Amino acid sequence: MSKKQTPEEIFYENLTLGLVNTLSNVPRISNVCCEHRAPCEKPHIQNWEQRHCVYLPEDMKKFYLSTDGFLLQWSYQYSPTDMRKVGIIYFPYLAEISLLRDNIEQSPNMSSSESSITQPTQSNPVKDRWGNPTPVMSSKSKVFELKSVNETAKVCLVYESTGTNNPKFYLLENFTSKWQFLADTFSEFLRMSIAHIGLPYWELCFSSFGLPTWAEQLFLLLAPHLLEEHEQRRTKIVQQVAEHPYNLIDPNIFRSKPKLLGRSNAATKHSSSNVLKR
Repeated sequence: MSKKQTPEEIFYENLTLGLVNTLSNVPRISNVCCEHRAPCEKPHIQNWEQRHCVYLPEDMKKFYLSTDGFLLQWSYQYSPTDMRKVGIIYFPYLAEISLLRDNIEQSPNMSSSESSITQPTQSNPVKDRWGNPTPVMSSKSKVFELKSVNETAKVCLVYESTGTNNPKFYLLENFTSKWQFLADTFSEFLRMSIAHIGLPYWELCFSSFGLPTWAEQLFLLLAPHLLEEHEQRRTKIVQQVAEHPYNLIDPNIFRSKPKLLGRSNAATKHSSSNVLKR
């Protein structure tokens, strides 16, 4: 008889589209661990927005009202005596999302002559290597860092204007100062993280310099299709077809998690007594 899942376990299973169970059945993958976190309080989100003078997009706000960040890790057995923790899907605590730059007009590591050629403008848009437009920066632009990727790039939440709550996700290459488009929305970026099953440095698949050799070898072992040049996630030119009910994240799941599980001993005892009475 299988153990009945708790509401919190069901929430994380829905959030990851069953990825934990999928990874647990893959040969050589073990120690799959999904960290359960308490939700972020609404006043904390409001304080963050007020401090940075921007609004979080609605899907991202609902995510943080359900869980303050996210961490899933797994290990891969290279040999009978060599087990390494390599897989990770990570979203930072809200408080850790920091302002990378404010009022960007010129990228660092560029001279004025270089920036006048490469910096995108409305009349002279610049596209990334996949043909997607790069952000157009102005005095009203703000960029927030979500995480660093192998110290060679940063995943960024980019507001081209503080008057919008529809920021986009980009990869900013540290050494070239180039932008590479990742996703239009938080939900899309979350789906991309899950589709890449936490393979190390998956975001660098979209960079101009690619993956480290050891990470590429792991891709070839576990998900070689993600390295194919025609992989649709690399371009926004996708055929418009009816959406299927699978492999989609329903924003309503963000409302299904119990608000503050285990916040206090008193609350735990109270819920336990109710179970016994039933």
